[in-house]
Amino acid sequence: MFKKTKHDNINHHFVFIEVPESIVAPEVILWGESSWWPKKCAMKFTRLTEGELRVGTQFEQKVLLPLGPHWKVEVTKLVPNREIERTFLDGMFKGKEWVVIDERLNGTRVDYYMDCQIQGIVNKILWPVLFKKLHDSNIKMILAALRDYAVKKEKELKEQ
Repeated sequence: MFKKTKHDNINHHFVFIEVPESIVAPEVILWGESSWWPKKCAMKFTRLTEGELRVGTQFEQKVLLPLGPHWKVEVTKLVPNREIERTFLDGMFKGKEWVVIDERLNGTRVDYYMDCQIQGIVNKILWPVLFKKLHDSNIKMILAALRDYAVKKEKELKEQ
């Protein structure tokens, strides 16, 4: 799962959702493309390759701010209903980010990790001053939206 590397920035967030993995896992794999993605999120994913999500699928990630940074990522690991890993191909980051799903007796834990080096002098200044806080708040918003969606979906399934 989480291995310390030589990279400068290690970022970790998680949410525990009291809902079965069978409801949560398929949604996590759609990270960035899902219907539950928060509308107010400043992070946008645009798929650059066609077909099913698989290793090799590429996305452009963009921060929705004036002059916001953008970069390309590629899915480098995909374990269905368990884990998705994306490696940064260009832009301000060198490294990767990944999301891991872990079934528990009373629900599902979802962990988000980012392990990277910041590239470029301007980015090294802006990351701690502006972008890290924005990144952290976006990840928290995304995980909360996932939790809310999964709880609502479980309730709907029980009512059927």
